[in-house]
Parts: sequence; structure tokens; C-alpha cells
Amino acid sequence: MLQQQVDASSSVTRNGEITEPTYAVALRVVGQDLAQLFPRVLEIETDGTVFEARGESHPNPFETIQEGFFARIWHKLRGIAPAQPAAAAASFSRRYELAEIERLDQLNRVHRLDNFRRADIYSLAERLRTMGAIVDGKNGRLKHLRKDADHLVVEYWDRQNLLQSAKLTTVILYRNQQQLDHQRRGGPSELWEGYDF
Repeated sequence: MLQQQVDASSSVTRNGEITEPTYAVALRVVGQDLAQLFPRVLEIETDGTVFEARGESHPNPFETIQEGFFARIWHKLRGIAPAQPAAAAASFSRRYELAEIERLDQLNRVHRLDNFRRADIYSLAERLRTMGAIVDGKNGRLKHLRKDADHLVVEYWDRQNLLQSAKLTTVILYRNQQQLDHQRRGGPSELWEGYDF
């Protein structure tokens, strides 16, 4: 089972042994790895040591083949409708063990250290990290996570071993981030707030 901790991706015990990452870290790493697949539907299940991810992905928008300018004109003059490539959704299935999650986290850590900006809440990695943080915050054990379009649902067992669920959408994630930013800054959320004109 994953250890609960606050800020580190993995903690070190008194014996110098490295413990497993939190759900937030593990799900962020899975999200970073799966982001290149553009998942439309994603399901993640775990037993605490192995994370099984499967789903369907959107076609890669960067791989669409554009017809040349003159070819488009020629087809238009001849009255030929442009051929649209049929982009089928591809299925995927991946398995992540704790050692693989730690290895991927080490690889991605370099990019995070170079980037001082706030995490992008619209990225798959940040959304999954947020869902993992919910489970970590409740000292729960992850059962199942499902992403369908912009809806995320996580099921987990709480401290009393009762099955709980949490649902988030992009709008809720955005509002939560704005509220956290306001709390961190301790000041007005807009430049003009707090001033009488």
C-alpha cells in the first residue's frame, strides 16, 4: 500500500530505505506518461503496488495529414470532395509497478525543476495528481479512477474502510485552483479589489 506523506515524491525511513510514492505522485507520473496518447476515456485500478491503466485515446491532432495547396485547388476545380482520413479511437493498456513509477518520476523531475510556473490544471498529469491528493488527504486507499472527457471520478476506501467517491470537472478544478491561489497570496484576487474608487 502507498505511504501517506505531504510534499516529497518519496520519503526516506530511518533505516535509509525509500518508501513508495503517494497516490498523488503515482497518478501524476501515470498522467505524464499517458498524456501523449490523448486519452478520451481512462480507467486506472490499483492494488497498492501495481497500477493498471487502460482506455481509449483521441487521434493525435498533430499527426493529421494535410493535402497540398495545389492538390486542394485541383480537387476543388474537378469537383472532387477532399478525402478525410478516418481517425479511429485507439485502445491502450499499460501496467505500472512502483519501481517503474519511481523511474519515470526521476526522468520527469528534471523538467519540473526547470519550470517555475504553476502546474497546468488542464494537463492530464495535474488532474490525476489532484485526484490522488484527494485520496491521500483522506488517508484512503485507491480503488478505481475514471476519466471520461473532462469528468474525473475516483473511488477509494477511507480510514474506516468505507467506499467513498469524489467527482471533479474542469470547472471545479479551476475554481479550486483560484481559491488556493487566493489563500496563498492572502490578498485580493483581483487588482482592483479592496480599493474604493
